[in-house]
Amino acid sequence: MAGEHYSAFVEEAFVKPIRSVLIVDDDYPTFDEMLDAEIARNGQKEQQKAKDWYKDPARIKKVIASFRTPGRALLVDIHDGTNVSSGAEVKIAAHLHQSDLLVLDYQLDKAKPGDGSLAIEIIRSLMCNDHFNLVVVHTSEELDTVFRETLLSLMSPLAERLGPVELEQAQTLLLEGEDELEGFIERLTRSISVDQYVHARRFRDSYLRTMGKSQQPYSAFREECGKLKWESDDRKLILKYLLEQAELDLQSRFNPGPDSQIVWDDGSSKYIKTNSVFIAFSQKGNDDDLLSELLSALNAWKPRPSRLFLAKLRAEMDEYGVMAQSAVLDNQHALAHWYRRLLASEGPNRRWLIAESVARHSEQLMNGILPRVENFAARLIDAEAKTDLPEVLSKEHFGVDLMNPQERLKADYEHNAFVSSKPPEGWHLTTGHVFVVGQDYWVCVSPACDTVPTQLSATQIALFGERLPFMAVKLNPVADGKPLKDVQSNRYVFLRIAGSVKCFCFNDPVSDTSAPTWHTLYAEKKGMLTKTFSFKVLVTERGSKGLLQRKRDAQVVCQLRYEYALNLVQRLGGSLTRIGLDFV
Repeated sequence: MAGEHYSAFVEEAFVKPIRSVLIVDDDYPTFDEMLDAEIARNGQKEQQKAKDWYKDPARIKKVIASFRTPGRALLVDIHDGTNVSSGAEVKIAAHLHQSDLLVLDYQLDKAKPGDGSLAIEIIRSLMCNDHFNLVVVHTSEELDTVFRETLLSLMSPLAERLGPVELEQAQTLLLEGEDELEGFIERLTRSISVDQYVHARRFRDSYLRTMGKSQQPYSAFREECGKLKWESDDRKLILKYLLEQAELDLQSRFNPGPDSQIVWDDGSSKYIKTNSVFIAFSQKGNDDDLLSELLSALNAWKPRPSRLFLAKLRAEMDEYGVMAQSAVLDNQHALAHWYRRLLASEGPNRRWLIAESVARHSEQLMNGILPRVENFAARLIDAEAKTDLPEVLSKEHFGVDLMNPQERLKADYEHNAFVSSKPPEGWHLTTGHVFVVGQDYWVCVSPACDTVPTQLSATQIALFGERLPFMAVKLNPVADGKPLKDVQSNRYVFLRIAGSVKCFCFNDPVSDTSAPTWHTLYAEKKGMLTKTFSFKVLVTERGSKGLLQRKRDAQVVCQLRYEYALNLVQRLGGSLTRIGLDFV
């Protein structure tokens, strides 16, 4: 649970930006009902009062009033869920914006007591939404049951499965146990149900240790296993097997859509979070304050500071984006110049200029937004710094122990990769592109102006045709696991490749004064890249009768940020122009 100082920033980033509330609940009044009531009164007819809100309108009024307190006059819309197909409900949910709050009744079909299928379908549709949506499931049903059913319906089955050998071993152990103790398989199977499955999904790294200590929710399982002389590995295998069987029984309740990273907490402030939806749970009662309950659930989640920064950025874009946009559009002459270049360009060059123009527009737009986000971040950091040591707070928020040398080294590597490199971009080979040929990593160090296909000189085209000559330096991998004492020597680059950070050296890692390995290579099609950032390159290699040029496949896997790429260009220039002196 977030502390009071942190809770204020969670509220500012997630709750205060809410501008409208959509309530989907068949127990709430709609405009049609109120108009029908007036028509009935004028015609002196009896108004039908089938809904529960007629019995206690004060409670409904109090809920709506909670969204319209002084300083928070939210737009509240009510949708009646009765007599509406699930497809229509999904369409309603699909239009929600990230500044909206959805209050959703779990049981939308009163003809099916306890059935939350319509509500679940709406939430599933929100999981496919591009926005980050806030939802409060507001229910009169038993809250633990609603939470568990919602959770299971949003899960996807695990991809891992026991192999054939493990399956046979598990089944053999169970049959041997049944031979020794009649009814053993039935009792053991009963000890693993939904509760154990959900626990194992939530604590995938530690549930086996919990079972090994005979702790809940596996105490009944351990008690049954204790009747046999099973080793620890046998118990772990049987638990995995029974959890797999439990998952098969739950298949029909799982989400048929793509897998989403789900986190949850079933404590006093229950929540479920996917990539695009945050769901809080609230029991209907006489003192409903849904915004407070939403904030409590957000505090239980305790979003990391970095997420608060980004949430604040989204909110500021919504709130002040139009004003910032107006400032960007004032530069008429520059905008006209950029647009003329776009119109005059053709082919791949146009694609690149469009990307460049959009980036420039975005940069100017962000210049008007970022000061507000920086102010938010400064206030958060000032408040946090007063509470504990930086290392303690970092571990609390991110689960990373920076006092541990290996954790600190990994953090340093990830930081270095983030500030020095980025995913590849562009439509042609350029300075800083890191590419792989065979097993070797190379970085392009030719000046960017010399690699633009449309700007090649007539002399270059006459000499090389469709080939682009460029200089590349071979990057030497650095052994993992040790801190670099000379990391500031400007020799190293850190690249995120295939999900992990790798360190490379511009020259020989063991010799600071060694010369880099550089080649002149020739890229086919003037260095233009495919959509997957691949290209063909001619490499000079040694053959049995002399030097040969061979065509190789090359794949751009990363890109150095410009200042880091320029550093390598300068280092190569210094190496090529060094002067040897004849001192003894």
